[in-house]
Amino acid sequence: MQNDDLDVGARLVSPTQSPPVPTTESEKVSDATLFDLLATLSKANGISAVQHGARLAVMGELLVSVLTHLPDAMRANIVKSFRGRVEYLMSLSDDTPLPETYHSALLSEVNRYLNALR
Repeated sequence: MQNDDLDVGARLVSPTQSPPVPTTESEKVSDATLFDLLATLSKANGISAVQHGARLAVMGELLVSVLTHLPDAMRANIVKSFRGRVEYLMSLSDDTPLPETYHSALLSEVNRYLNALR
């Protein structure tokens, strides 16, 4: 997406500088403009999320491919190290609770790689 699609200008104005504006037709245009900008932002965010997901899928498949070709002794060491790092990662959310969908996705990926190391 090009920057031309997201051409948005804004300037900061303090409440003391801006005079009160009565509700007029221009306010309706402003609401429509804000709605269009929100739709553009949502579309850009959705495209970015899909692209990010595609990149993660490719990296995951590459990692699984590499793991399945390692010698058994090396896999065992990786499993031990990986489990420790995952425990540390999970401990980070002890102070800041994260949604269940995060934990579910995390454990799903952990199990995916542990299965690849078997």
